[in-house]
Amino acid sequence: MITTVLTVRGNTLFRHTAACACAALAVTAVAAAAPAQAAARGPGRGHAAPARAAAATPRGREWAAFAYYPPKNELVLFGGRRPGTIFRDTWTRTGTTWTLRNPTRSPSARTGASMVFDPASNQLLLFGGSATTSTGFSNQTWTWNGSNWTQLHPATSPPGREDQQMAYDAATKTVILFAGFHGTGYWDDTWSWNGTTWTPLSPAHSPGIDVFARQAAYDTASNQLLLFGGDAGHNTFLNTIWTWTGTDWTQLSPATSPPPRAYGAMTFDSATGQVVLFSGSENALQSFPTTTWAWNGSTWSQI
Repeated sequence: MITTVLTVRGNTLFRHTAACACAALAVTAVAAAAPAQAAARGPGRGHAAPARAAAATPRGREWAAFAYYPPKNELVLFGGRRPGTIFRDTWTRTGTTWTLRNPTRSPSARTGASMVFDPASNQLLLFGGSATTSTGFSNQTWTWNGSNWTQLHPATSPPGREDQQMAYDAATKTVILFAGFHGTGYWDDTWSWNGTTWTPLSPAHSPGIDVFARQAAYDTASNQLLLFGGDAGHNTFLNTIWTWTGTDWTQLSPATSPPPRAYGAMTFDSATGQVVLFSGSENALQSFPTTTWAWNGSTWSQI
C-alpha cells in the first residue's frame, strides 16, 4: 500500500449506535506514558540506581488514522477513540520506537478519519472524521509535514463523513476517496484529490454504500487500486473485489478468492510484486484467521 488505513467497526447496528453515542464521549487529548518512578538497588550498593523511564506507547484505541510517511521513513498515527475518550494526539513510529509529537497546530479530536500519503504532491493527507455533535462530521483536509499539521482550504470538498476509504491511485496520480458514514446513512460518492482541491467524480458503477471495514491497497505491479471484502451488516461479510479504472469502479471475478473478510489489512509487497491480505475477521466477527492471501493482478492464492 501505500498502506491504507482501514476503519474497524462492529456490525451495522453497533455502528449506528456508536455514532449516536459519540455525543456522550469526552473529548480528551492523550498524554505521553509517564516514566517509571521505581528505583532498583544495584548489587552490593547502598544507594538507589537512577530510575529508568518507561517507553512511551500510544494508549489503546480504535478507528485511528494510520499511514506511512516516506519522507521521514516513519509511521504516523492520529486520533481515534476508546470508551469515554476521543483522541487528538499525534504519534510517530520509527523502527520499534513510538514518539509523542507536540505540533503547534493540530486537527481537533476525531475518530474515523482517513489518512494516506500522496506522492504526487508529497503530502500526508488526512480527511474527515467525527467527534461530538458540537463538531459533527468533518469535511476538513489536513496535511502533515513531519513536524506540524496544516489545514488546507480547497475550493471544493466532499461533505463531512467518517469511515471513508481513501487510497492513492498511481495510475491517475490522485488520491481517491469513496463512501463514508454521515450519521444516518452512507455516502455513495467518489472523489479525487489532485494536491490542491477535491473533485467529485461520476462513475457509472459503485462497490456499494452499506459496506464498511473494507481492505484497500494499490497494486503497483498491475496498476490497480483495489477494494476487497467488507462488513455489510446483519452478520454478512463480503469477499467481492473491486478496482478503480480511473473513471469507474469495476467488480472483478477471480477464479479463487479468500473467504468473506473485513477489518483486515492489505498492502503491496514490493519483494514479491503482489498485494498481500492478512488479519481481520471472517464469519461475522466469529473467527480471526491467520491465513495469508496474495493477489497477482488477476486472482487470489493462499500463501
